[in-house]
Amino acid sequence: MLKDLSTSVANILIAVNPYFDIPKLYSPETIKSYQGRSLGTLPPHVYAIADKAYRDMRVLKMSQSIIVSGESGAGKTENTKFVLRKKKTGRA
Repeated sequence: MLKDLSTSVANILIAVNPYFDIPKLYSPETIKSYQGRSLGTLPPHVYAIADKAYRDMRVLKMSQSIIVSGESGAGKTENTKFVLRKKKTGRA
């Protein structure tokens, strides 16, 4: 199901709002599975982007930005919450 909702090119993620809850998609186990993984080793996910930005910030000592864009109802707020949840773990 995940591969049907998102795709990526390098560090750019395009995700579609499924308009229904998929608990496993954003579970703590999913956060852990993306921790420390290189982009492309797992299916595209907002946690992969958040993890990459956090690691690059820590290792390269450079500011990072994550831009969340889309039309009304596209899931911007929810995806921003997921990015912040990933950051909150301290292991993002």
